[in-house]
Amino acid sequence: MALPKGLAGVVVDQTKISSTKNAILTYAGYRIEDLANASFEEVVYLLWYTRLPSPEELHNFKRTLVGHMNLPDETLRLMNEIAKEPQHPMSILRTTVSLLGTTNNVKRDDPPTILGKMLTAIAAIIRIRDGKPLLRAQPDWSVAKNFMYLFSGNEPTDEQAAMFNTVMVLHAEHEFNASTFTARVVASTQSDYYSCLTAAVCALKGPLHGGANERVFNMLETIRGQELAPTEYLKQELAAGHKVMGFGHRIYKNGDPRAKILRGIAEKLAAQTGNSDYYDLQATLADYMLKNKHLHPNVDYYTALIYHCLGLDKATFTMLFAACRTAGWLAHILEQQREGCLIRPSSEYVGPTNQHYFGNRRQTYDTQQNHVQFGEA
Repeated sequence: MALPKGLAGVVVDQTKISSTKNAILTYAGYRIEDLANASFEEVVYLLWYTRLPSPEELHNFKRTLVGHMNLPDETLRLMNEIAKEPQHPMSILRTTVSLLGTTNNVKRDDPPTILGKMLTAIAAIIRIRDGKPLLRAQPDWSVAKNFMYLFSGNEPTDEQAAMFNTVMVLHAEHEFNASTFTARVVASTQSDYYSCLTAAVCALKGPLHGGANERVFNMLETIRGQELAPTEYLKQELAAGHKVMGFGHRIYKNGDPRAKILRGIAEKLAAQTGNSDYYDLQATLADYMLKNKHLHPNVDYYTALIYHCLGLDKATFTMLFAACRTAGWLAHILEQQREGCLIRPSSEYVGPTNQHYFGNRRQTYDTQQNHVQFGEA
């Protein structure tokens, strides 16, 4: 029996949160192209309650989220030590999320509280690594504007905040991806929110998932820094059998709808921040990959340039992904815990058989030679 690798095409459960059916991304029935202009707060509410909020609900929800964008003094004290360690920021985030589960009220913290703290913790890691003072959220600003301010130290313009809001919306959720499924597995055991999120961060850290955006920018820096011809670089990488990061997607064979929106944001931000040469390089690479390999850019491709234009160190790119995706992770944790079913799949055993144990000597039945062999255990 042929088994699908990586559960490709296998439906493991039902969800009301999002869908990628027919390569169309929807959140609770709304196409991502429409939601790109919605506020992050609206989208979070939609993911958690599978409906859009009323104006009054949205106002209260926004104030609740922003009101929780703070951390206890004990958490900050310990984070100041953790974030200074010479580790990858995603490793620091992994430890920080676990820390949140020990320095906060695990039993009483609800999703709005946890999302607010996650955003603030990620911004704090960036600030501590840069040796800069931590800041406080402004109660009258949006979540997106506050988050930008907390990690950059600069008040963004309305246009910048709007573009970053769209980035956050596009990254908020994506069905049963690797990190989300990991969170659901842990949630199915009825573990606490922080344990589920710690597991999700561990999955996101991998270069084939969230870590791809960092590797995209590594590629751009290599080509530009060594003054390589873009197409020749791609030819050599492909000839060597290397995967070109930022291209292709298991679901979107005709283009990632999120990448199409992000491309415009990347072009505009690049022009505003003096990074148009990077955008032009990306356009050249994308044209070649589509023409010669029939591969489209995915969500990581343009996100890498956007985060660079925001002044972020490439090592922190995946943490920004985690900040946005926490909204979707929490939606799935809630749904899985309501379902109350332990996730425990089966496997097909393909190892040796007819093994026998005899104390300190091992007996193996050799099916090829049809005789028993003994060896020291």
